[in-house]
Amino acid sequence: MDIDDKNLRSLKNDTRAKLFPSCRMTLALVIMMGTFVLFHLRINLNFAVVCMVKEKPLNNTLRSTSNHICRHLNATVTNETIMEDHIIIGELEWDKELQALVLGSVYWGFATTQVVGGFFTDRYGSIKKILLLGMGLYSGLTFFIPLAARWNVGALIALRVVQGFCSGLTLPCFSVLFRRWTTREERSTLMSIGYSGYNIASVITFPISGLLCEHGFGGGWPSIFYVGGIIGIGWCCIVVIFVYDSPDSHPRITYEEKEFFQKYSHVDFKSKKASSYKELCQLFGSPAILAFIITQYATLWGFYSLIVNLPMYMKEVLDFDIADNGLFSAAPYVFSLVIHYICGPMCDWLTTKNLCSLTVQRKIFTAFGTLVPALMMFCIGLFDCESRGSILILLSISTAMSELAFVGGYHYSVLDVAPDYAGVVTGVSNTIATSSGFVSPALVALLTPNGTREEWLIVFYITGAVYIMGASVYAIFGTSEALDLTQRKFATVDPDVALPLKPNNK
Repeated sequence: MDIDDKNLRSLKNDTRAKLFPSCRMTLALVIMMGTFVLFHLRINLNFAVVCMVKEKPLNNTLRSTSNHICRHLNATVTNETIMEDHIIIGELEWDKELQALVLGSVYWGFATTQVVGGFFTDRYGSIKKILLLGMGLYSGLTFFIPLAARWNVGALIALRVVQGFCSGLTLPCFSVLFRRWTTREERSTLMSIGYSGYNIASVITFPISGLLCEHGFGGGWPSIFYVGGIIGIGWCCIVVIFVYDSPDSHPRITYEEKEFFQKYSHVDFKSKKASSYKELCQLFGSPAILAFIITQYATLWGFYSLIVNLPMYMKEVLDFDIADNGLFSAAPYVFSLVIHYICGPMCDWLTTKNLCSLTVQRKIFTAFGTLVPALMMFCIGLFDCESRGSILILLSISTAMSELAFVGGYHYSVLDVAPDYAGVVTGVSNTIATSSGFVSPALVALLTPNGTREEWLIVFYITGAVYIMGASVYAIFGTSEALDLTQRKFATVDPDVALPLKPNNK
């Protein structure tokens, strides 16, 4: 047995013995709670608006002549029937365009601070301090949403924009922490755990919001934001205790785990000089980074199109009441969460077995995670809105399979292609991709003025086409080979891949 085989076996033994319990597993769990809080505070308004706003019934002519509206299809069309069957709830009078403006406002701030957050996390300051600053302000401002909504809608929009600024500073921190606290052989597993908070928030937020709308304190829907703010402040307290910028700075890390990082990680934890203009031009001019950005935009378009608009679709087309709306809006994300947890360990297993190159692996997972959801979007048109069970199954398959692209596909390739620039690349990519968070609600409001089935099908078909665009671009230009900025070409050997075979002799 040569020395490389011995080192590889040592790495595998260390990984099995030390992953749980370990400081890096604790960090992954804390990040999981962080992504949950980050996304919960972002999407709780998506459901709260259903019970905040007074609902205006459609005009009688449209109800009687259209065969595309299912929820009153079998009802006798009279003013009395409409008022009895179509219960008006809520206290705020917002039309659909204004609702779309409110729902999309958090993404304006979120998009515009991603680049700033990425630069800071890559080059300056403490990751822990940035996390506490961003999430602390984000959570604290949540308590003021009910007051702002009742006082002035402009104040609410401004508050949500500021919340978006705060979350934009926070998100790139997670990518940098994972870069510092993981090795190639366990990265997918730990990152799948950390980013599963998004899925957990998608599963929990809507049902809990539905219950709080009907039975919560403070007038019902305001309790949604009070509970969210308390959860966010609680997470900040956990960060103070458990999160540290690097293994070297952690006071409770074991000697064995610290040795593990000293041997198998060449990450420089010290602050670096800001990147030169030439390096950044080369970085964002490379086909691999451009493919990453375009693919992320496509997948996030699909994700935001559902997460932002699904409660409204459930209400307008599938005619679920508030409690059922919360429950069934969350159903697709239950399956997504299961796939998320399966996919991470599967990717690490494929990496260690070396059955195919990492580039091929990423492309396969991205293809399944974009083309299958696209197919589901087109298949929804085959069912009328009385087939609510079939439509829910299609939506569940779409959201579940999209996790393949996120966990095993393009998303982690930024750590393969440009590991030293993970923060800034994530920031720029999120800036572009997150624009779908406010473009999608505005487009849906424009395309669905009457909330009919035919109008909503256009939304699903557009989403399917965007998914196909992302799949095509990544299939052609996507890669996981490390980018050499000095040569403006890809290195033949990824330094991260070689690390397990050649331990650092510090």
